[in-house]
Amino acid sequence: MKQAMPQLRPVYRSRNFIFGLIAFIVLVPSMPLSYADRIIDVQTVANVNEQSLLAAITDLQNYPQIFPDNIKYVKVLNNQTNLVDMNAGINGVFFDTQAIYQQSPNGTYTVQVISGDLNGTTLTTELNKTWGFNGTPGMGTIANISLDLKTSGFLSWMLSFVPDSSLNYALQDGISKFVDYAEQN
Repeated sequence: MKQAMPQLRPVYRSRNFIFGLIAFIVLVPSMPLSYADRIIDVQTVANVNEQSLLAAITDLQNYPQIFPDNIKYVKVLNNQTNLVDMNAGINGVFFDTQAIYQQSPNGTYTVQVISGDLNGTTLTTELNKTWGFNGTPGMGTIANISLDLKTSGFLSWMLSFVPDSSLNYALQDGISKFVDYAEQN
């Protein structure tokens, strides 16, 4: 009888291993994906008038020209709801996402992502007139930008390695590209 026990023990251990493996395979995919929420605020002054900068920011169809390395296309899906579909990315990693944009009467421009790993992300831009760099009143713009970044899934994991300073730089670079576009048009 004592010799039979050692033979049963490996079978018992392998059953536990198999049961544990099956439980892992079934339970892990049903767990919610990781989720991260970060808020990045940037304020910058541009030497371009408010209306020109607002025109550049709201010109969604030209985003692929303004950001050629980051946006492949933008399609307006519904003019009533301001729903757009875009293919955007960074460093060769692109993804499709949908967003809703709106401009409030106080001049705030908001883009809210409604699909994908960035679902719930909101980018709010508020523009205010200021002096131009040459001292001309109203020929400059103060841009207050707030990014409420919500990520999930693989993107959440990727962005966990990106410091806030890099996101801040990306926002500064983005507004700089809008200013360049506004100056040219």
